[in-house]
Amino acid sequence: MNSGKLLAPFSIFMYCICTALSAVWISFSFTNISGFFVTFFSLFVAFCVFVFLQKRSGGNVFKLTRVFFGEMLILNVLTLTSWLFAFLSLYKIEPSIECAVFQGSLPIGVLLCELIAGKVKVFSKRALGIFLIAINLAALVIFRLYYADGVFNFTANELRLGVFLAFTGGLSAGIYVFRSAKLYDYGASTLEILCNRFFLLLVITAAISAKELVSITTMDSFILVKLLLLAFISVVIPVFALQYSVQKLGAPRVSIITPFIPAIALTIEMFTKGWPSFWVPLLIVTTCLSILLANFWMRKKKTPDLTPPSSNEYSAGKI
Repeated sequence: MNSGKLLAPFSIFMYCICTALSAVWISFSFTNISGFFVTFFSLFVAFCVFVFLQKRSGGNVFKLTRVFFGEMLILNVLTLTSWLFAFLSLYKIEPSIECAVFQGSLPIGVLLCELIAGKVKVFSKRALGIFLIAINLAALVIFRLYYADGVFNFTANELRLGVFLAFTGGLSAGIYVFRSAKLYDYGASTLEILCNRFFLLLVITAAISAKELVSITTMDSFILVKLLLLAFISVVIPVFALQYSVQKLGAPRVSIITPFIPAIALTIEMFTKGWPSFWVPLLIVTTCLSILLANFWMRKKKTPDLTPPSSNEYSAGKI
């Protein structure tokens, strides 16, 4: 196996580690800063990095927005809901639960798109795998809401809001994964997409957190360093790794080969805070296993609808 074949799996590994670590870090260390400001700062730093790399490579930074304005507008809306809701939910539920709900709902979003596009059958092993994920997620949410204590003392309303944000964000991310894969049929590069997907998110989060932006110059330098480091761990590395993996592995495979993120976040929580409940960690693990099982069924090459698609499979719906 050459280095090129190893790079895509390594990208997914880095995505898992960085996503889990940043989720726990936000929940534990950034609750005194609004989620809107943390989202803006992290995504603005990432945007600057992607634009710099695109400029350095000699590429046209905003070409996709000019040529495919309608499609990029849709991707901007999906980016807004997926990233902003993911950040905000970390202020309302434990990071391991947020990761489980977000990562579990992501393949559900992809499956819904594939069902609508006629790319997968309703009665297929892939659909069954997604159904198992949904069952485990439902059990996890019910136990955390009504029967189990957590790492943090959230109210019932906070937990419901956190679950809603994480689930909606995951669905949006799944739809984004499906739709962004189509851009590669038109020769779009990873950097081009990353340079054009954050406009709406930056504008809205900047407007909402305007007061905090004004006071950024008076912030403690240590906090600014933490925010800068968080931007790379939570956005720059995982976003680039995920986008690259979509290009190399295909949207459906990417959506269900990241089951270790909730388990990694849970492990960090167990070593730092500990979980007072036995059932919630158990259900997080079973959710991870259900995603692994769905991944196994998807890889079975003898079943036509389970083979990983190339980007050409999405060309039926033109941008």
